[in-house]
Amino acid sequence: MKNNAARFALSLLPGLAMVSLAAPAQAQVANSPYRSMTKTEAILGGAPSALAAITSQQGGLPAYTSVVAPMSRGTYFRPAIANIVRQPVSNDRPDIFNSVALSIGRSPLDARWNRVSGAGVGGAAGGFAAALRGDGIIAKLEAVNGYVNARVRFVDDRVQFGVADRWMPASETLARGRGDCEDFALAKRAMLRAAGVPDKDLYLVVLKDLSRRADHAVLVVRAAGRFLVLDNGTDHIVDSSDVQDYKPVLTFTAGHAYTHGYRRELAPVTYASNSLRAPVVLAEARFEPSSGEDELPEVVQETASLVPATINL
Repeated sequence: MKNNAARFALSLLPGLAMVSLAAPAQAQVANSPYRSMTKTEAILGGAPSALAAITSQQGGLPAYTSVVAPMSRGTYFRPAIANIVRQPVSNDRPDIFNSVALSIGRSPLDARWNRVSGAGVGGAAGGFAAALRGDGIIAKLEAVNGYVNARVRFVDDRVQFGVADRWMPASETLARGRGDCEDFALAKRAMLRAAGVPDKDLYLVVLKDLSRRADHAVLVVRAAGRFLVLDNGTDHIVDSSDVQDYKPVLTFTAGHAYTHGYRRELAPVTYASNSLRAPVVLAEARFEPSSGEDELPEVVQETASLVPATINL
């Protein structure tokens, strides 16, 4: 007996690996504890552009709500719209920034991750984090994100250490008061662990910021049924599904490493069975370093060598 099946191919950023895909059911999300806005709206001080307002009215969507006060840091939020239907996030795979996470047994950055992932945080930061244990998850994220952003100044590793990339333990970053983007993320991760957030819900993400054509790193947290982003560029909490210009390359969590691809639906094909094997296609897009000789292109190329020829859907 023949069954109709949807065939998917994964068009990957350079540097991907194995995964078993499961299609989650849809869920209705309402009354989100955070608001999101686009980068354009952030530049306008939280207000939607005139074009966005006109488009919203023509599309029959409710008018945007109150204007958010300008922030000192960039943001990727957009005003919340009623009755937004979202896919529930995976409980076992970080499908962040609208990608499909692919589990890999090893990565080019394992040594750096293993050196800092177990590091704790003490002193004033440790006390601050411990005091958050009784708070709700969103309150914890907002407090820790603001705490680290206010106390750590961005300094490129080339300036601070004379090397392209060096990951510092959280305690060193907070003691120095300066660090690269992954140092911000690692400090927030350590503080959230101290605040009682499980390791399995905390993800260090190395990514490409397409709008700035630069390499970047953020902390993503599974919370409130979403993947929420803590970024050194904003004190707001961002839903990863609202960020269109971040393309994750490698993601680390306790005991696991992932790279990322994208699901592409092709024309339906009739198969004699439900067993389907789809090819993995590496994208031809080239990563450009943010400045000088960057290590990320080499990381991408090495990760690409770990990708199997086919995957099971």
